Amino acid sequence: MLIVRLVQDVYGIVDSFWLSRYHQLAVAVPRQVWPSYMIFAAFTMAFASANTALLAQYAGAALYREFSTTASKFVLVSSLGGVFFGTLFYILAPHIFTYLVATPPEIYGEVLSYARVMSVDIVFLSINMALATIVQALGDTRTPALSQAIGGIANVFLDPMFIMGLGVVPAMGAAGAALATVLSKVISLAILLYVIRKRYLWLKLEAVRNVDKEYLYTTLSIALPILVLNISNSLAFNIQNRLINTFGSIVASAISIGFILFDLANTSLWGLSEGIAIMVGQNLGAQNLIRARRVAKSTSVFIFFVVLVTAGVVYLFRMPIVSIFITGQGLPQEAVNQMLFELDSFLTISLWTLPFFALTFSSISVGRGSGRTLAPAAINMFRLWGLRICLGYVLALAMGLGTIGAYIAFALSNVVGGIASILWVLWGNWAKPIISEAGKKLAEAREVKAPTPITMCKNGGSEEKCLAESKAIKS
Repeated sequence: MLIVRLVQDVYGIVDSFWLSRYHQLAVAVPRQVWPSYMIFAAFTMAFASANTALLAQYAGAALYREFSTTASKFVLVSSLGGVFFGTLFYILAPHIFTYLVATPPEIYGEVLSYARVMSVDIVFLSINMALATIVQALGDTRTPALSQAIGGIANVFLDPMFIMGLGVVPAMGAAGAALATVLSKVISLAILLYVIRKRYLWLKLEAVRNVDKEYLYTTLSIALPILVLNISNSLAFNIQNRLINTFGSIVASAISIGFILFDLANTSLWGLSEGIAIMVGQNLGAQNLIRARRVAKSTSVFIFFVVLVTAGVVYLFRMPIVSIFITGQGLPQEAVNQMLFELDSFLTISLWTLPFFALTFSSISVGRGSGRTLAPAAINMFRLWGLRICLGYVLALAMGLGTIGAYIAFALSNVVGGIASILWVLWGNWAKPIISEAGKKLAEAREVKAPTPITMCKNGGSEEKCLAESKAIKS
């Protein structure tokens, strides 16, 4: 997962690199769109989180039949949701960037083009995330890593072709960056489907026609707090963008470059925090409650110090990194100097708070693995709306501190949210399984065998491969 995140960061950097050479202000386009994109991808994210808890706990309890049945329902609902919300994003995009985000007019056209292409990406994201979650719940993070890494590498090579143009391919600017992202998702999905079909012969993803009420009730009860959190977060980031946009496109571009450095400092966070959900879920499913708490505590502390180190390194080398994305293409030198000033102020005030931001995501992962998602959602809603947005508007506009006020509110939201999150991880009442079978069927579940080599070989494959796969499942 950490490798996947590194690859994703690389192609995010490549996006910004080529966009800054297409036009300096174009580097702000993805950051204008992503919060709105995440609103419409929120169902996919929340539903995947709910199924992470279910599937990981089924795997931990060795309930393989329930695992396959749940996985089939998961893929169906996620795919239908992707089509619906992708279409909705395409239709509503002009209204969102005109009235909600108040995108500066200099970049509005590029922003709308980028958003329209990314609405298609939501469909492929939904299918891709469902399959990746299923495999990750078994403890196999390598297969999704492989598929996403290859897709990310493809994106790196597709970016300059579609952004700047090559041969018969015209220069598309921001829309080209979005198209490269969609094609990379298609490549990742194809690889993921191929590997699952060859490696997991016992896993039957069937075309279910009906999804029972019990499954929907269980998953939606877990997903609802995460869905509210995801939508709330995305709306908060949109309002944050609106606040930044009041200071013009130069400041918006500077903040976008600043978030590139944040992503570099947080690279370890995303991959490592995903692992927490799987480990916590499997241990709770296997009734290893004390070990689940130990996993949550030790990994949260570890991630805090890793991000502290990476944030320090990024801050020391911030100006050489920044210079990669400051081309001045299409801007006067005075505007470039203003961008550099705002960027340095933003990083100096905010970068050191990223370890606390990491704790909030650790707590969200603990909530995902345990199925106890309400408390992390509440903490993060307060962090974003109470501090980053409300306090940001008060300091920046009401008290007249300008962009410095917005940066201070951003930093305080990370610190307060991180402290509250680690307190919940250490002493919250989350360490208990949610699958109904776990308590009364655990003894029986421990006796359930994984598919035998003979059974698996009936479905194809050599006996050696089937035996190896059977051992891996039992392990």
